[in-house]
Amino acid sequence: MKRVFITGANGCIGSATCRALLDLGVDELVCFSRSGTPPNLFGRCGDVLTIKGDLTNAEHVVLALADANPTHIIHLAAYQTPDCNAHPMQGMAVNVDGTAHVVRAATALPNLERMVIASSSAVYGKRERYPGPAVTTKDPLLPVNLYGYWKLANEGAAQAFHHETQVPAVAVRLSTTYGPGRDRGYTAAPTTAMKHAVAGTNYRIPYTGREHYHYVEDVGAGFAHACIEAFEGYATINLRGTTTDVADFCRLIQTQGSALGLSADIRVAEDAEPIPFVCDLDDTATLKVFPKMPLTPLSVGVRASLEHFLKANTAY
Repeated sequence: MKRVFITGANGCIGSATCRALLDLGVDELVCFSRSGTPPNLFGRCGDVLTIKGDLTNAEHVVLALADANPTHIIHLAAYQTPDCNAHPMQGMAVNVDGTAHVVRAATALPNLERMVIASSSAVYGKRERYPGPAVTTKDPLLPVNLYGYWKLANEGAAQAFHHETQVPAVAVRLSTTYGPGRDRGYTAAPTTAMKHAVAGTNYRIPYTGREHYHYVEDVGAGFAHACIEAFEGYATINLRGTTTDVADFCRLIQTQGSALGLSADIRVAEDAEPIPFVCDLDDTATLKVFPKMPLTPLSVGVRASLEHFLKANTAY
């Protein structure tokens, strides 16, 4: 029996991961979050328990994990880039100390079979620092902000956990998630643009350059496969995604929106700043380890997202 403990389970990626785990037949989900609200399962049914707790409180984490006694852990909870910039000490408390609490508590679990921790493409430097056609997990790590350094620390925590316990562990680097539920964070702008398209209001994405995109359902499936597919040892992987220019993504929203009868003007702002995160993440090594991880074409993901917002009437 698989019992998966998920931090940040009620967020965008957490909810998508819960949906994917249920689709893959996981027996029980234990969802830990500060609010204690359940994940958005989009109508799926399953054995789902929610626990309210503060990740920065070691006692909360220890008690929750001891009570759950999971076979697998997926650690997703984190402060995102804007919050980290505005409140760096709280960001460190959540992203570094909180991860340390999870890892320390996990070492005492008798039945744990896998640890999966969310990392980020923010551990890399700017794209021009990498001369190859794509950026691999073996390329140098040159974070440009505190968030990137903290995610790098999380990868180290996962690796240290594996060395101490021999429990298989995976750190998953991802970039821009788009689609239903992606409402917060610096790179929520593509999803915000789609909501404006559905509402019929113009929108300008505030940054420019090339961006690496992951459809939200692929992100959930990626974490789910990293959690339950056969694997031994430790690995850091790039989540599968597609790189394209932000302006091209805007045109894709307009093209797919036009097919659905939408007519908003979606484009990059004239005073847009360059996006600070790396793109062209190579997934060759990922597929060697987790060959079932899906990749939805951008046109399909954008169309599905627009259709969701139209049906749910969740636009602005």
